[in-house]
Order: sequence, then structure tokens, then C-alpha cells
Amino acid sequence: MRLLSAFAPPMSQPHNRRIDDMSAEEVKEFWHGFCERKGVDDATRARGDAKIERDPNYWADQTMVRLLDSLSS
Repeated sequence: MRLLSAFAPPMSQPHNRRIDDMSAEEVKEFWHGFCERKGVDDATRARGDAKIERDPNYWADQTMVRLLDSLSS
């Protein structure tokens, strides 16, 4: 145990996030990259940002194509 503690800094506080959880900002970064690659217009991108802000946990588990489809329906 002591050997490992020399290599890993102590955690200042425990966290409740799973390793695969994404914050709203991380989901939006992914969405923005998708929009850039696919040529999605700024207005649609902004509507996607708003949806992500309302429920980031849901959109973290969805594809960006699904988000884009939800904006056009």
C-alpha cells in the first residue's frame, strides 16, 4: 500500500461520478465537434446545446445523430 501511495496523489475529496459520466460541458464539446464535422448550422447547434443543458445525463448516453434528429422533428 505504501508503495502505491507514493505514485498516486491522495484524493482531496471523494467523488460520486462514475468514470464514464460526462458533464454537460463535455457532452457539448462532443456535440460541437460533431456539428463541425457534419456542417450543422449555428442555430441548430444552439438548440442542441439547450437540450443538452436540460438533460446532460440523457444526452451523454445518446448518439449525436439522435440529438440532431430530435431537433428536426
